[in-house]
Amino acid sequence: MREEFGAAAGKRKAEIPAQDPGKRKKRILLLLILLAILIAGILVVTLPQMYITRIETDGCQSISPDDLIRDSGLVTGEHLFRNLGGGIIPFFSLRYGNIEYSLLKEYPYADNITVQAVFPSTVRIHVVERKKIGYIAVPDGYAVLDTDGYCVELVSGDPPGNVPIIEGLPVESAALGHKAVLSESRELNSCITVLGAIVAADENNSEADSYSLMPNVLSIRSIKGSSIFLTIRLEGVSSKTLLIKLGSLKDISDAMTWLRYAASKNSFDSLGDGYLDMSGEEYTFCPTGT
Repeated sequence: MREEFGAAAGKRKAEIPAQDPGKRKKRILLLLILLAILIAGILVVTLPQMYITRIETDGCQSISPDDLIRDSGLVTGEHLFRNLGGGIIPFFSLRYGNIEYSLLKEYPYADNITVQAVFPSTVRIHVVERKKIGYIAVPDGYAVLDTDGYCVELVSGDPPGNVPIIEGLPVESAALGHKAVLSESRELNSCITVLGAIVAADENNSEADSYSLMPNVLSIRSIKGSSIFLTIRLEGVSSKTLLIKLGSLKDISDAMTWLRYAASKNSFDSLGDGYLDMSGEEYTFCPTGT
């Protein structure tokens, strides 16, 4: 009886498998990973480099950097990760998505805003501003438009300086941060295309001179189904202006590059009264009365 019991016990003991070395290694590795995560979490919370000591801005021209920082709600001394969020992509790219959205609603001049944590201890606010390209009369003043027709500013009293007026187009509505609604939207788009080509001609200038055509554009008017008329100030002659007739917008970039160059060289100063016809293949000055 005892012999049978001892034999059975030995058999059961032999059936217990030895511990798998691979499983032991996996457990140790898992514990090491958890320990590393715990240490990383402690460092994230306690390291001084994880707290804001500097808030930087770039790209601001029309927007005040100080106002932008104030309205962001970010302050030095806060943890860098405190306000991260606004979606999965902003969170994992260390961006403050909710703050970006709030600032875009607050600042009509902003086309895009990125608010991002930059190690160590820095938050960078990068702004892409809309380019004001002209203004148009509204019932209680003027609406300043950008290159896409968005209203970036509403002005009462005197019209803004160094921005051409877009004439002859009745405005149905103009709200900050939204596209202006006009009864003649095609004519507005034509005017914006011309003014955009002038901005590009100024920006792409490779000459050493500092002349800019855009500040010297006084007005632009699109005649439905006909032509576009542009009025510019001649810098070389006091109080003298030049009326320019434009036709097709197919080669408008080349035309405005030529106009900028000619104006910078004072090529029109000796002309009398009349207008410059740029609606055909050749540009012609037409004196008054012809």
